[in-house]
Amino acid sequence: MVSINYTLIAQIVNFIILLWVLAKFAYKPLLKAMDDRRNKIVKDMDSAEHARKDAEALKQEYAEQLKNARKEANEIIAKANAEAQKLHDEAVQQAQTERDEILQSGRDRVEAEKRKALLDVREQVIALSTEIAGRVLEQKLTSQQDQAMIARVTDQTMAEKNN
Repeated sequence: MVSINYTLIAQIVNFIILLWVLAKFAYKPLLKAMDDRRNKIVKDMDSAEHARKDAEALKQEYAEQLKNARKEANEIIAKANAEAQKLHDEAVQQAQTERDEILQSGRDRVEAEKRKALLDVREQVIALSTEIAGRVLEQKLTSQQDQAMIARVTDQTMAEKNN
């Protein structure tokens, strides 16, 4: 049979007391420390996930801002190009206008000089014609009526030659 001795009973009692002391003073604080640690890890993981989501949102926001900045830069460049083209076109138009004005002014001056030269030639022709006619007729034609008649005949002759 089994013999029960007092040593075995004392060991069992000691074991139960040890379990009770461990449960009271070591096991509960150990479980609490483990729960706290587990809760801290869960909290840190949640915090990390939240930080990751915030980082992704921030990254998306920065990408959108970069896209908008590029769009604005392209719009500014397009506006600048359009303005430059407009200024170029205006400068070309102004230069064309000035050129046309200068050409017209030159033409007007040439025409005025031509008329002046024709008037000078006409006066010289009239004077020479009067002198030639006077010599031919052996008299000098000096009256205003004679000059007017010669001018009229000269104008008719020049008009006939120009046609």
